[in-house]
Amino acid sequence: MLKWGVRIGLVLLLVLGASYLFREQIIFAVMKSQMEPANAFDVAQVPAGLDYADEDAWAALPSKKDGADFIPDQLNRQPQPSDVAVFFLHPTTYLSDAGWNAPTDDPESSEFRDDLVMRAQASAFNGCCEVYAPKYRQATLWSFMDETGSGDKARAFAFADVERAFDEFLKRIDDRPFIVAGHSQGADHVVRLLKAKITGTSLKDRMVAAYPIGFGINPSDMKEAVADIPVCDTPEQTACYVTWNSLGPNAKPFPDYIGAVCVNPLSWTTDGRSVAAEQNTGSLSVGDKVRYEAGVTGAQCQSDRLLVGDFQSDMFDDLPVNMGEDNYHLIDFSLFYGSIRKNAQDRVNAFLSAG
Repeated sequence: MLKWGVRIGLVLLLVLGASYLFREQIIFAVMKSQMEPANAFDVAQVPAGLDYADEDAWAALPSKKDGADFIPDQLNRQPQPSDVAVFFLHPTTYLSDAGWNAPTDDPESSEFRDDLVMRAQASAFNGCCEVYAPKYRQATLWSFMDETGSGDKARAFAFADVERAFDEFLKRIDDRPFIVAGHSQGADHVVRLLKAKITGTSLKDRMVAAYPIGFGINPSDMKEAVADIPVCDTPEQTACYVTWNSLGPNAKPFPDYIGAVCVNPLSWTTDGRSVAAEQNTGSLSVGDKVRYEAGVTGAQCQSDRLLVGDFQSDMFDDLPVNMGEDNYHLIDFSLFYGSIRKNAQDRVNAFLSAG
């Protein structure tokens, strides 16, 4: 009996050891089984599209009461400005395996988009600009891990919606200046917009700045594709872009983060200077309880990583999704909400003063 106990113990040790050694492959396999759509991407199977002339096609508009109107109580309330507009693209909120692209009225992803994302991210720009945020047939989360080509097609299909929404946005704002901003999948689409619609055109001269945050942006690719839209090196530079990926010291970066651009959202520079938590004017949590606190964490660009310091608050202890140890992708905006808000105002003021 003792021998069998020893044998079982050894087998369990081997299984546990193999599970540890191959934990990433195991996690990937589990995610694949839960999130990969059953069939390849087929344009004939995508959900119905939207008419962007219709207000219902937008998650946020200046003419609507929506989550992008939110202002934390700790900040001075002010009339919504009208000189500049922002075109904001929400991140992936669709995690289903039901299809490669989301219906824009899917209950769970719509609630996440219209409530949490509009308040935690899009609202950062309501201090400088009128906020326009289209709904779009976003690619499902698995599209970023897919290796069959269906994911790429789903993301390209989603961008076609974004292009149509951007064209309507331009009609609505006439000849006013604008900002383009987005997070994660939204940031991917912002970069696509810069390449397809803005670089080399008169629109570039109207663009205050671009904020494609939480996506791995390759600097060499950008220099080649959008040579007239550089990385922002100073807090008041315009016609440029800023981006970062928030990680702690123990995080393993996503593959596309390797070699990516990093702009520090506390100093708005690309150098490696460390900025202390005391200089972080405000982080925002909009879960069950809204919290806005200063001094939560500092930040430092270390090559392609925005190294986030130890948290001086428990406000982010209960994130809805664990992206991995020290991976703060979900709160790229929230950690630096106050700084983003002020920087957008500073760049708009610089742009308007120069004009």
